[in-house]
Amino acid sequence: MKRPVLWVIAVAVAVVAVLSLTTSPDAEPVRLSHSGVTVQLDKAGTGSVTARVEVSAQAVSLFATMPAMGHLTPEIIATPEEPGSFRASGELFPMTGRWELSVRADSRVVTFDITVK
Repeated sequence: MKRPVLWVIAVAVAVVAVLSLTTSPDAEPVRLSHSGVTVQLDKAGTGSVTARVEVSAQAVSLFATMPAMGHLTPEIIATPEEPGSFRASGELFPMTGRWELSVRADSRVVTFDITVK
């Protein structure tokens, strides 16, 4: 009788642990700006992130690197919403820690340091 109860508890603990590693419900919006590029992230957390980028450019994309671990995320192409305003959604930060968020605006790349919780 005790083994099924322990099994259910073990599974519940495992599910909670996995969800806490893959989602960031407490992450707050972030605004980053320098060198003529402004980025607004809906959260500085793991999982899918929406970024709004303001920059004078024809094409914009975003990617992130985690220097401590050697991780590099695939580049996410932003969609123009109006002149100078772009939007991109996707997984930029697969894990918590210190990241470098890079915005490619035409041939120029601007990088921001960000801590993901």
